[in-house]
Amino acid sequence: MADSRAPRRRPSPTRAQPVDDWNDGDYEDAGFFATRWHKRSLRRRRTKARVAAMSRRRRFGRRVMILSTWALGLVASLMVAAIVLFYTLTDVPRPEDLPRPQVATIQYSDGSTLARIGTEDRTNVHLSQVPEHVRWAVLAAEDRNFYSDSAISIRGTARAALSNISGGDTQGGSGITQQYVKNAYSSVGTERTVWRKLKELMIAVKLSREYSKDQILEYYLNTVYFGRGAYGIQAAARAFFGRDVEKLTTAQGAVLAGLLRAPAYYDPLENKTAAVARWQYVLDGMVKTGHLTGEQQVAMKFPKTQPLRGNGIGVTGWKYLLKDAVLAELARNGISARKIAETGAVIRTTIDKKAQSAALTAIRQNFSDLTKKQRNLKNALVAIRPDDGAVLAYYGGSGPDVKGYDGKVDYNDYATRGTRPPGSSFKPYVLATALTDTVEQAEGKAHYTIKSKVDGSFCRTIEGTKICNDDGDRYLSGPAVSLSNAMKYSLNTTFDLLASETGPDDVASIAHRLGISYTDPNGKKTLVDDKGRTTFGIGIGDYPVTVLDQANGYATLQNRGIRNEAHLVSKVTSSDGAPLYSFAGKRSQAVDKRVANDVTLTLEPIAGYTGVGLANGRQSAAKTGTAGVSGRSKDNSDAWMVGYTPQVSAAVWVGTGYSKPIYNSAGNPLYGKGLPAQTWKTFMDTYLRGSKKMSMAEDQQVAANGKKPAPKPTYTAPVYTPSPTDSSDETSTSPSTEAPSTTAAPSTTSPPSTPSRTRTRTSSPTPTNTCGGLLGRPCSTSPGG
Repeated sequence: MADSRAPRRRPSPTRAQPVDDWNDGDYEDAGFFATRWHKRSLRRRRTKARVAAMSRRRRFGRRVMILSTWALGLVASLMVAAIVLFYTLTDVPRPEDLPRPQVATIQYSDGSTLARIGTEDRTNVHLSQVPEHVRWAVLAAEDRNFYSDSAISIRGTARAALSNISGGDTQGGSGITQQYVKNAYSSVGTERTVWRKLKELMIAVKLSREYSKDQILEYYLNTVYFGRGAYGIQAAARAFFGRDVEKLTTAQGAVLAGLLRAPAYYDPLENKTAAVARWQYVLDGMVKTGHLTGEQQVAMKFPKTQPLRGNGIGVTGWKYLLKDAVLAELARNGISARKIAETGAVIRTTIDKKAQSAALTAIRQNFSDLTKKQRNLKNALVAIRPDDGAVLAYYGGSGPDVKGYDGKVDYNDYATRGTRPPGSSFKPYVLATALTDTVEQAEGKAHYTIKSKVDGSFCRTIEGTKICNDDGDRYLSGPAVSLSNAMKYSLNTTFDLLASETGPDDVASIAHRLGISYTDPNGKKTLVDDKGRTTFGIGIGDYPVTVLDQANGYATLQNRGIRNEAHLVSKVTSSDGAPLYSFAGKRSQAVDKRVANDVTLTLEPIAGYTGVGLANGRQSAAKTGTAGVSGRSKDNSDAWMVGYTPQVSAAVWVGTGYSKPIYNSAGNPLYGKGLPAQTWKTFMDTYLRGSKKMSMAEDQQVAANGKKPAPKPTYTAPVYTPSPTDSSDETSTSPSTEAPSTTAAPSTTSPPSTPSRTRTRTSSPTPTNTCGGLLGRPCSTSPGG
C-alpha cells in the first residue's frame, strides 16, 4: 500500500478526457484532476483566447483604418485635382467679354405674346470716370472692407456657411469680388448652396490674383444691375438722373448704391420710404468709413429721380406693372432677371386674354368721364380663378409712362405694391371666424349661425369706443338683427362687436388663412397696428390689405374653403425649350366648407341690393367696402367692391393712395357701391358673357351645434295676435341660434311657452312715419359700407 504521505504527482497531460470534463464544468466526473493546476491552466487558456481575439480585432481595425485613409486620401486628391483643373481652365472675363442678354417673352395663358422684355442697357466706363464719392457710396453699401480684405468676404461667407449647415435660412454674404463672379459666370449658378459658394470662392481667388482691386471694382460697376433695365453705373446714372456718371453728386451716388441690394424694391418711384431708409444706411456707412462728415450727411437732401423713360425694355403702360409683378414672383422662386435675360426665357403667365380685355374695358368705360373733383382717383382690378388661384386679369394702374386722370405720371402698382384699408369688404372674414367657432364648438365662445339675432344698434360703445353705423343705415339698424341682414345692410356696430367677442387675433388668423398675406410689400406684418396689436377695428376693415389678397380671400370662400396660392406664372422655359420653372401650387383647407357656404349665402343678395346685379340674373356673392379719411368722419379715402361667381373672383379698388378724400360725380363722398361696384359689374358681365350660369351656395350648413341644420319643416303661416306685451325675440340682444319652430299653431288666448312664429305686438298709436324699423319698409336704401 502506497504511503499516503507521498507527494502527489502532476496529472498526466495525456489524461485529457477528465480535464475536458472539468473544463465543461463536470466537477464530479473530473474527480481528483480538478486541482489548482487545472484551474490555472484553464485561466491561461482563456487569457490566450481573449488576447488572440483582441489581436484579430485590432488587425481588422488597422486594415479598415488603412483602407479608409487611402479612400479619403484618394477622394481628397481627386477633389484637389478637380479644383486645380477648374481653377486652371477657368478664364476671368472682362465686362466687354460677357455675353449680351437675349430678348425674353411674356405670354398670355394661351401662348400668344403679351410683351417682350430686353435688351439690356449697358455702357462700360473706366473707373477714373466714376467720381470717388460714388465709388465709396457703393462700397459703403456692399463691401466696406473691399480694399483691406482678401478676395473672399470671410465674415459674410462664414455667416452664410454656418446658417446653411445649421439648417437656418440660406445666407448671402458676398463681397464685391464674389458679386462680380456671380454676374460674370452663369455656370456658377444662383442657388444658395455650399457647392455654389465653393465655385464662387475659387473664381474669386483667381480673379484677385490676376486683377487689381481697382480693376475688379471697375468690372463690378460696369456689370451690376441697378433696376429699370440699367446694367452698370453709367446706364443707371442716365436711367435715374438723366446725366452721365461723372456728374453724379454724393446724394445721387448714395441712391444708386442703395439700389444694389434689391433694385425694384428700393426704386424711389416704387417704394420711396424704403429707398430713403436705404439711402441713409449708405450715408451712415460713408461717415463710418471716413468718406463723409456728419455735418455733410445732416445737410444732405434726398435727390429727386427722373420719371421712367424708355430704355429698350419694350413694355409700357399697364403691361409694365404686370411685367414687374411677374418678375417679382419669379425672383421669389429663384429665377433672377439676369437668368431670364441670359436664357431668352419664355414666360407663360396665367393672364387670360379675354379677362384682361374685360378688365381694361371696365376701367376705360367707368373712368372716362370724370369730373374735375374726381381727377385724383387711382384704381386697380385683380381677377382670380377660384379653382386654382390663377390670376386671370391684372390692372395695377396706368403705368409709368402714361399720364393719369390728373395729367400726371404715376409709377405705383396699386394691385400688389400698396395696401389700403378694405372697410366693410373685410366683414366676411369676421363672419367666417364666428361660424368657425361654432363648427369647432370652441369653448368660451358664443355659437352663431347666419340666422342668429345680434345687436345692430345704430350706435353703441365697444371697449370704451363709440361706434355708429353709416347715416344711411339709421333705419336699418336695430337691437336684434340677423347676421345675414347685418351683412346685407353692412352694419358696422354688429361686426365690430362680433370681432370683439370672437377675438380680433382670431379674425386676423382666419383672414390670413383665407388669403390675406402675412406680410405687406415692405415686409411688415399685416393686420396689426404700429404696436403689433390687433383691435376690434378689424371688424370693419381698419387694417390695410392688397387688392390681390382680397380677390384671393374671396376666391377661397367660393372654392368651398380651400385656399390656392395666387400666382401669375404657370411655367418658364429657355429660348430652346429647356424647362426653367413650373408652378407647383399649394392648397390648404382654410375654413370648413360649411363655413364658406354660409358666408356665401349672406353675400349673395348684396350685388342686387346695391344695384349692380349681374346680367341675365346670374348669381354672385359680393361685398362693398368704404374706408374713411382718418380724423374726418364725413370724407372717404378708399372704396371697394369684391365679389365672385364659380368661375372668377374679382376685387376692385378706387382711391388716391394717400388717404385723400374721394368723390362721386355729384361731388359727394364716394362709396363702394359707386364706381367700384359699377366697374366690378362691367368686368364680370363682359368676361362672363356667353359662359354657363352656375349655382352658388347650398342651403344653410352651420347650426348652433356645429352640424348641418335639420331639414326645413313645412311652413305654417304665422298668426299675429295683439297683446299688451310684445314677446317677439327681435328685442333680445343675446344671440339666437336657431330659426323658430313652425310646426304648431299658436294659442290665441295666451303667449306660447315655446318659440313659434306667432308674434304678439304692443298696442300703440298709429305712427305718422310708417317706414323704418326691422319690420317696416326702409326709409333709406343706402347699403352702407
